[in-house]
Amino acid sequence: DAVLGPVRIMTTHLEYYSALQRMAQARALRTLHMQACALADTPPQATSDGSPYQTKPHTRHALLCGDFNFEPQDPEYAELAAPWAEHELPGLKPGRWLNSWSVLHPGVPQPPTFRLVDRTWGPEPSACDFIWINDSLRGHVRAWQVDSVTQASDHQPVMLTLG
Repeated sequence: DAVLGPVRIMTTHLEYYSALQRMAQARALRTLHMQACALADTPPQATSDGSPYQTKPHTRHALLCGDFNFEPQDPEYAELAAPWAEHELPGLKPGRWLNSWSVLHPGVPQPPTFRLVDRTWGPEPSACDFIWINDSLRGHVRAWQVDSVTQASDHQPVMLTLG
């Protein structure tokens, strides 16, 4: 991005049936992001020799989006949202994932993104598709919306605008 600089974008689809697997996946995603932030906080020596080993930009700015198969009241959500402490990993500064919806609408439940049209997987619509942002992007969230009309999937698309 011309204004923000590099932004790491990740997508995922967590386990549906097993809460044990989902929790392990949430913990792994949190750890991977912490490792990437630690690398951004203490980057390797820069090289620009054009070789395959040339250093790449490292950034704390990150988005994690996808079908998480958990809801905001679930323990996996709390695990992913838990802040990390300075030096929880070597060189790491404090940080956390934030639900981009909650940045714009604190205390307001996120609109449903699942089971709006297809009730095969349960009777009530729910929110389980999220766009998480690193706390470094908190001030750049401009808009968030869900397309509740399309029937292209059993999940509804979510769109985030940063600026």
